[in-house]
Amino acid sequence: MPKTFKKLQQGFTIIELLIVIAIIGILAGLVLNNFQGAQAKARDVQRRTRVNSIHSKLEEYYNNNGGYPDGVLSTTVLPGIDAGALVDAGNCAIGYTWATTATTPNPSVYKSASPCVANVEFAYAGYSCTNASAQSPVTASCQKYLLRTYLEKDPSNQYDKNSLN
Repeated sequence: MPKTFKKLQQGFTIIELLIVIAIIGILAGLVLNNFQGAQAKARDVQRRTRVNSIHSKLEEYYNNNGGYPDGVLSTTVLPGIDAGALVDAGNCAIGYTWATTATTPNPSVYKSASPCVANVEFAYAGYSCTNASAQSPVTASCQKYLLRTYLEKDPSNQYDKNSLN
């Protein structure tokens, strides 16, 4: 009667373990990459929502005052707006510029970082303004405006909203 030897397997070989670890690593990398992209898209949606909210309040301001604000936007200037809509993720206020010319301005926006003065995610630029100044009180001397924000996942890297008038 021939003897048969049974090979007892005590565990996994090193090669089997390395293959499983490599597969898990590849899958984890794919999941993390997709997760980071989803987070950036969510931040972009939040920025667009803020710009649309400000746009609505600016149009309401125009209907009540006959012009757009010629100063820094605040909850005093735009009553009823959520104060969180007027700041970015770094708690930086909306950048503001104005011009007396009818030429559409081109404000710069960047991903939020400190200091707020040099890097703003949101910009409000009033133009076709009369008697505008950066001082208080804010008056309704601008006839047009451009709102702009920085986007992470959009090829243009910005989202603009213009005045309706």
